[in-house]
Amino acid sequence: MQVFDKMKSVSSGAADWAKSKVGAVVTIGAAAAAPFAPAHAAAVDVSAVVTDIGAQATPVAAIGGAVLLIYVGVKAFQWVRRALS
Repeated sequence: MQVFDKMKSVSSGAADWAKSKVGAVVTIGAAAAAPFAPAHAAAVDVSAVVTDIGAQATPVAAIGGAVLLIYVGVKAFQWVRRALS
């Protein structure tokens, strides 16, 4: 029983020590980062990216449709071949 009591005492002491150190590190880190935090960020212009994505919609749809047609054609061919054999 004494061994378990000593282990419990040591572990609770270590946990208390760790909690105090973590609190200190968080406080120091927040204080150090405060001068470097900007009050606000400048707006990012995304209009060029939106326009480029919109321009790519038609080619992507055409390629996707072609791939889907090939896939359905292969499956239909396999289905017919299986039905005839």
